[in-house]
Amino acid sequence: MSRNGRFFLLLMSCVIILLLFFSFWAVRSNKAAGSFEIHNVLMCDEVDDRMQPLGAGSVFSYGARQLCLWFDYSRASGGDGVRVRWYFRGRPIHSEVLRLTPGDGAKAYCLLLEDGSPLPKGSYSVRISMYDRVFSDVPFVISE
Repeated sequence: MSRNGRFFLLLMSCVIILLLFFSFWAVRSNKAAGSFEIHNVLMCDEVDDRMQPLGAGSVFSYGARQLCLWFDYSRASGGDGVRVRWYFRGRPIHSEVLRLTPGDGAKAYCLLLEDGSPLPKGSYSVRISMYDRVFSDVPFVISE
């Protein structure tokens, strides 16, 4: 085989390896972002027995012992979960991965103190993400 022929084979081998690498990366990125969606994100006092939010808003009165993040989602794959991070005055206070059932559905996740005392006054936010994609960042306040 000529020198040009070997160079061509080496070049083609490198191109194929790069294509395989980028294909794997694209599939992984597509899974992360995918067609999965989150809709109707809101904060509420609680949810009813049909998982519907009650007392939705962004400003809550001091004395609340829990506040709930509520959202619905579509096209969940089932194996992955979304990360929910709670912040108080800009500092992270809790983080957890919520597993979603495959397909479409709704989810609620509540913030409360272990001892049952009222949540402190101040500014809060809650972020929903999957891998490196942030779906929502919801600010809310507990005031007088």
